[in-house]
Amino acid sequence: MNFFRNNLAGVVLLAGVCTGSSFAGAGTPGGYATASVTGKEVRDAAAFAIEAEQTALKGRNEAEPVKLELVKILGAEQQVVAGMNYRLQLRVKFNGTEKTAEAVVWWQAWRKPAPYELTSWTWK
Repeated sequence: MNFFRNNLAGVVLLAGVCTGSSFAGAGTPGGYATASVTGKEVRDAAAFAIEAEQTALKGRNEAEPVKLELVKILGAEQQVVAGMNYRLQLRVKFNGTEKTAEAVVWWQAWRKPAPYELTSWTWK
């Protein structure tokens, strides 16, 4: 009985140590994880976000010209969903004035011909 109890205690202790060290900083399951701002998928999602938001802005105010340009991707996170969400911190030029925005782009490879959807855009 002591043999079983001692081994069980050792297994529980080892499992706790391994779980704590191997998953430290891994993020919440189903949550966002840091993505490379230079990765192709992130750059493609950012380019789509700029194009989609520019189209939306033009549709809201047809009287004024709208020019939206990507200056820099400041940060990126990704979340595995039915596809992938990209949450992007962007530095953009809006009619020549630099601003910061957060965009969330949903990507599903199997949605052809339009695998991207801009789900939110927030000026910061």
